[in-house]
Amino acid sequence: ASLREGVSLLEDGVAGSLSQDQREIAQILKHNTSLLQRQIEDLLRFNTAAFEARQLRRAPTDLISLVQAQIEAQQLQWRAMGLTVNVTGASSVVLLDTEKIGTAVANLLSNAIRYSPPNATITIALRTDPGWVRVDIQDQGPGVATADLDRIFEPFYKGERQPLHTQGPDARLQQGSGIGLSIVHEYVAAHGGRIAYVAPLAEQPGAHFRLELPHAP
Repeated sequence: ASLREGVSLLEDGVAGSLSQDQREIAQILKHNTSLLQRQIEDLLRFNTAAFEARQLRRAPTDLISLVQAQIEAQQLQWRAMGLTVNVTGASSVVLLDTEKIGTAVANLLSNAIRYSPPNATITIALRTDPGWVRVDIQDQGPGVATADLDRIFEPFYKGERQPLHTQGPDARLQQGSGIGLSIVHEYVAAHGGRIAYVAPLAEQPGAHFRLELPHAP
């Protein structure tokens, strides 16, 4: 709440008038602060309520627009690292909870950004198969260690491979919370979907996550 109030004060010009670029940055900070707050609330529900008790607010959603919205929301992060985010494939209109699946995609993209080396490429591919829509998110980072594969969707679990650009004395402060992938798993499972780690090809190293949702055209 304090962070959100601080951003609002900046927007109100309490510390001085803002340029257009600064206002855009403040808007992105405000959005990401709200997203963080929702994730904290989701974690509390994760620890106190059964998965089946969750309520989904499904609505027809254009999947590629949902993905693009998450890319734009995190543009400060990936642009700061010189990354390129490519989106391929045709979109589909899917009946889903836009906020929850948006959060799932945002968490996967955030991980891809954190683990990518500077000037790398993140690829997001959308595909429609009979009865399913698929979103593949692949980065060029270190990937997931074999020893971690069975536990990466457990709450609070942190793998042995951490982002190269967070090594050093401040690495502990910069590591993730270990709940991002567990939230992805919960939200996707609530839709009757699947989330999996795809073993990378030798010529395409990096982490590759595949999100699949049931889809009736």
